[in-house]
Amino acid sequence: MAEYKTRQKEILLSYLRETGDTPQSTEDIVRALQTRRESLGQSTVYRLVKKLCEEGTLKCFTEDRRFLYQLAGGEDCRHHLHLKCTDCGRLLHMGHAESERLIENIYGQNGFAVSETDTTLFGRCGDCAKKSRGA
Repeated sequence: MAEYKTRQKEILLSYLRETGDTPQSTEDIVRALQTRRESLGQSTVYRLVKKLCEEGTLKCFTEDRRFLYQLAGGEDCRHHLHLKCTDCGRLLHMGHAESERLIENIYGQNGFAVSETDTTLFGRCGDCAKKSRGA
């Protein structure tokens, strides 16, 4: 079946591009779109978010027992690991070669196959680390 862009999908993607690095729950998204008087119902947002995650357009994280979503880099994002700053929320893309080395190292030492599609490493980005050191 051919894939086509719907008006609802474009509204959602436009909003997510505007919010950029800010991870949000589906409830946050629905509330924000209602404030803007956009006509996306809760079930439509849930359906689109699920589809965008499957496509690799969105990354999903859990925080405080909530699912949060954030724009990723599309299909190319399925082929490397991600780094998520727990302070500012920024999503960083680890290089493909670096991701492969880390995944191979983990497998070699532990016999554990890491999924690069689903794996995000959490920590502190360089900017936030500098701020916390008072630099």
